[in-house]
Amino acid sequence: MRASPPPTERTDHRQPEGGFGEAVRLTVPVAMAYIPLGVAFGVLLTASGINWYWAPLSTLLIYAGSIEFLAVGFMVAGLPLYQVAFTSLIVNFRHIFYGLSFPIDRLRGKTRKAYGVFALTDETYGITSAGPGMHLTGRQITVLQVVSHVWWFLGALLGALLGQVIPESVKGFEFALTAMFLTLAVNAVRTSRSATLVLLALGAGAIGYLVDRYVVGESFLIVSLLLYVVVISAMYRKDRGRSTDTEGPASTGGLTDTEGLTDTDENNKEQAK
Repeated sequence: MRASPPPTERTDHRQPEGGFGEAVRLTVPVAMAYIPLGVAFGVLLTASGINWYWAPLSTLLIYAGSIEFLAVGFMVAGLPLYQVAFTSLIVNFRHIFYGLSFPIDRLRGKTRKAYGVFALTDETYGITSAGPGMHLTGRQITVLQVVSHVWWFLGALLGALLGQVIPESVKGFEFALTAMFLTLAVNAVRTSRSATLVLLALGAGAIGYLVDRYVVGESFLIVSLLLYVVVISAMYRKDRGRSTDTEGPASTGGLTDTEGLTDTDENNKEQAK
C-alpha cells in the first residue's frame, strides 16, 4: 500500500494586516507638531472669547488645522456661511490632489474608507507617500490616522485649558507645522532621489508665486499644484507611450514568426502524408 501523502496546510494568500507599533512610531513627528500647534489653537480660541469646549469639539468635527485657525476669526467676525464655505474650499483645495494617490484601496470596509477620507491631512498623506509609510497596510494606515487625530485633539484640549495661563506675548507655536512640512519634504526628496521632480516642484512654485503676485491674488497654491500635476501627468503619458511603442513591434513580430512556423509545420505534415 502506498503511504498517503501528508495533509497540506491551507495557505492564506491575503496580505496580512500589519501591527500597530510601526504606525504609532511614524506619528511621533506628527505629535511634535500637532501638540504645540493644537495648544496654540486652543489658546487662540479662548483668547478670542470663545468657550473652551469649542477647541476639542472642532478638532473632532472639522479636523483641518488651517481652517480651524481661520474659523476662529470667522466666528468672531460673524461671516456668512457661503463665504466660510468658499474660503474652506480654496484653503483645502490641495486635498483633491492628495486623493489621487492616497492608498484608499488598502482600507477595508466603508467605515474605514470614509474615515480615511475624513482624516486625510497633509501630515498623514506625507507619511504614506514617502519613506517607510509607503508600505503600510490598511490597518496601519487607519491606526496612523486615528493616533494623529488623537494628538491634535489632545493638543487643542490642553491649549484650551491652559489658554488663560499662557500670556499672549508668547509667540512661535504656529511655526511647528512649517518645520514639520520641511522635514517631510526632505525625507521625500531623500527617498525618491529624483532631481527632476524637485526642479519641477520648484518651477511650479515659482510660476505660482508670480501669478499670485502679479495676476490673481491668493492663487499661489492652486496654480502651483495644477501646474505640477499637469506636467507630471504629461511626463507619465509620454513615458507610457514610449514603452508601448518599444514593446509593440517586438510582440507583433513574435506572433508573426510563431504563426509562420506553425504554417510551415502544417505544410510539411501534408507533404509527408
